[in-house]
Amino acid sequence: RASDTERRRFAEIADGMEAAAAASDDIAFMRLDRELNALLAEAAHNEYAARAMRSLNGHSRRFWYLHYKEAADLPRCARLHADEARAVAKGNPARAMAASDKLMDYVETFTRATVNVRALR
Repeated sequence: RASDTERRRFAEIADGMEAAAAASDDIAFMRLDRELNALLAEAAHNEYAARAMRSLNGHSRRFWYLHYKEAADLPRCARLHADEARAVAKGNPARAMAASDKLMDYVETFTRATVNVRALR
C-alpha cells in the first residue's frame, strides 16, 4: 500500500540502516528505527494497525534502548531492518514478509537473551 514517495523513503532508510550497521552507529540506528516504524504504520494506510503499532513501538523502543548494550548485535539488527525496508521499497510483499519474520526472530532472540542475562544477576 506504500505510495511512490513512501517507497523512496523506505529505500533511503534502508541505505541509512546499512550505513549504521557498517559503522555500529547506535544513535543513527535508533533514529532510523523510529522513522521506519512510523513509516510502516503510515504506509499501511490502516488507522487501526497504525494505532496498535504506535503502542507496541513505544514499548519496544524503550526496551531496546535500556538493554541493547547487554545482548544486541547492532549491525545484524540494522541489516535486518534494512532488508525489510528495502523489500517494502521494491513493492515485494513476499520478501517483506520474509524479512519481517527474520527481524521478529531476531527480536525474540534479543529479548530472551536480555531476560536471561538479567535473571543471572
